[in-house]
Amino acid sequence: MAMTSASSQERRPGLHPALSSRQGAALIEETSSVQNLMRDSVDAIRNLKFVSRHGDAVFTLGSIGVEKTMKVMLGCHEVEKTGMWPSQTKLQRWGHGVSKLDTRLRRAVNENLPNATHVGYAKTLATNVNASEILPLLFATFDRYGKSGRFHHLDILATDEPGTDDPPSAYWEQVELHVRATHSGFHDVPYGDNQALEEYETRLRNRIADELETWWYCVHRLGVQGCFGDLGRKIGWAIWEVGRPGPDPARG
Repeated sequence: MAMTSASSQERRPGLHPALSSRQGAALIEETSSVQNLMRDSVDAIRNLKFVSRHGDAVFTLGSIGVEKTMKVMLGCHEVEKTGMWPSQTKLQRWGHGVSKLDTRLRRAVNENLPNATHVGYAKTLATNVNASEILPLLFATFDRYGKSGRFHHLDILATDEPGTDDPPSAYWEQVELHVRATHSGFHDVPYGDNQALEEYETRLRNRIADELETWWYCVHRLGVQGCFGDLGRKIGWAIWEVGRPGPDPARG
């Protein structure tokens, strides 16, 4: 009886009826972590000069920040569907693969679009995310780093065998090559002019950072719109940095 009493006292009204007070506090802490990691990952891309020197900061912050964002919002969606936060076993089945989590996140949004506060606006946000050609390549980079890429060279050192996958830096190169090939403002690389090349690379990295920031903003707004359930409305507000203006492409 004592355990039942303690449990019911713990599960008093708070962030959400499905969460104990301890779970609610943990979720608030996790949303703060999401906000910090996403802010810092966007900044790290903007400040990227040399992948060999600054790439690990981009890959680490990006892979953890995006994974946490996805799992927090998917957890809210799970609460809406099942009445409880996903178990450790379920979270382990979801794994750390950012690309697969992205598929799961998009599916959750599509399921709940009809329940959005403003369906037309929510559809615009979802379309903005779905139409991006940069995000899948960027998430593939984070996916590679998060799953095993952070140990790429340690594995080679331990086995004296070539890695089975390209290093994360090669994935990042594909992101930049795609932007150069598909965006007219980046077709002509000013080789031979160091200052012009540095300015070009700054614009290039800012373009990639804009894409990630817009994704973060869209997920925040989709949460607020109710695309991850009632809990997701609260958490949607919490994952975005207070006072930070929304990116222009995502404003509806």
